[in-house]
Amino acid sequence: MRIKPLCPACLLSRAYLEAKMATKDQNKIKKAIEVALKILSEEYPKGGINAVIATKMHRKVYEVLGTKDPYAEVKRKANMIALNSLPAVKDFINKQEDPFKASAIASIIANTFDYGVMGHKVEEDFLDFFFKKYKRGLKIDNLDEIRKIVKNGYVVYLADNAGEIVIDTLFMREIKKLCKWLTVVVRGRPILNDATISDAIIAKVDKVSDEVLTNGLGAIGIIEEELPPVTLKRLENADIIIAKGMANYECLSEGRFKPIAFLLTAKCEPVAEDINVEIGDMVAILKS
Repeated sequence: MRIKPLCPACLLSRAYLEAKMATKDQNKIKKAIEVALKILSEEYPKGGINAVIATKMHRKVYEVLGTKDPYAEVKRKANMIALNSLPAVKDFINKQEDPFKASAIASIIANTFDYGVMGHKVEEDFLDFFFKKYKRGLKIDNLDEIRKIVKNGYVVYLADNAGEIVIDTLFMREIKKLCKWLTVVVRGRPILNDATISDAIIAKVDKVSDEVLTNGLGAIGIIEEELPPVTLKRLENADIIIAKGMANYECLSEGRFKPIAFLLTAKCEPVAEDINVEIGDMVAILKS
């Protein structure tokens, strides 16, 4: 998905948020915003992939701020909320007629663990939010088709946020019951509140999947030229890629990897419009 007119405003607001989380030094905050503005003014007219532009901007902002992970505390809190909610969500899924579909919806609800998207609020009472959201169901539901490809296949699961990845493990378990091999890919370095190897270990993804790999340099989403050879090979050879979240959608919706199942909550106007849904709608879209 290409950058849209609203995207620069959202990216700039997120740069300011992480600057405020990282420091009280007004000079550093000013310089961080200056560099963010410079990159956005250079990249926006080119009409590139939004998540790729965001990756470039956030890396430079981190450099100016002198921080490796301004979202560390936010991620810790998200993981804690998700871990505390996990037993109840698991019990609920086990009681459903179709645990595969129920766990997939749960993972999409957990995609709301996304801090800094302009206009989006992360709910503190996740369980209450979960049960209300579950009743709404999916706006686009291709899960039956997704399940058919998952069965006896090689699956690559592209994770998204901390917190979310904890709930993802419930869906991963259902996938693992059906597939030959499950690879989970997380960020190679901290960026935003996205899940890294340490978050995957907290969530016990390594106990659920066959392997946990990274996207290399920690891009927001997938930047093909940054992928480690083994991760690229898994993506190229996968029977299906399950891509969680908006950044993975932005990076891969126009890409060469197929088939891809995009599982996400549309949390902003540009992504919602691109998918042709409303903000807040949950989708499981198969693109083959």
